[in-house]
Amino acid sequence: MKRKTLSVLVLEPNAMQSDLIKLALTRHHMNPIICNQPSSLRQELVQRLPDVLLVNTHLPGMNGLDLIGQLNAEVLLNRTKVFFISSLAFPEVVQRAAKIGASGFLVKPLNLDQLAARILDCFDRPHLGQCQTSEVSKTAL
Repeated sequence: MKRKTLSVLVLEPNAMQSDLIKLALTRHHMNPIICNQPSSLRQELVQRLPDVLLVNTHLPGMNGLDLIGQLNAEVLLNRTKVFFISSLAFPEVVQRAAKIGASGFLVKPLNLDQLAARILDCFDRPHLGQCQTSEVSKTAL
């Protein structure tokens, strides 16, 4: 049975990083949607209804964890799986991501094939609920 093409909204302010993520997701037959500005995220979520939201924890002028907490409160993410990416994998950051319902937390520098595999795994095995984190933070989510 053929898998549905997943749409992945990527909130990454670094253009080079978002381009690399876009290439990797496309190579794995996903539909990446790039959003470089946090101020545009709500509109993108409402218009596109993505399957996955990939968010950098460090955004210009705000914290990605705080932003996702706000969107959860506004019920904008009720059918969207959220993955965080960060160069900081302190236990308290990863635990906070888990607390707000993240499906995954990946540590930079990203292994782009692993990123794609982790996203696909969450949809291939939905009975697992929250997916496992990678790299340093494996036990947190």
